[in-house]
Amino acid sequence: MKKKLTFEEGMAELEKLVLALEGGSLALEESFAAYARGMELSEALGGILREGDARIVALKKALGGETAQEDISAEVAP
Repeated sequence: MKKKLTFEEGMAELEKLVLALEGGSLALEESFAAYARGMELSEALGGILREGDARIVALKKALGGETAQEDISAEVAP
């Protein structure tokens, strides 16, 4: 069974990939693979943030508070 990626784990992996790509020490094919993995992580992390946004909006609605959906969504837009 594959472990679900946490936001913190994903960010740590993405940061390592960025450093490796910026360092220029990767071979071309390794760079392509690192870039592809970085894009996968970026999409997954964006999904985690969107899920969190939806949870916050739902909690605000459940508590009878006003929601500022457009304000929250603008901050985490992909």
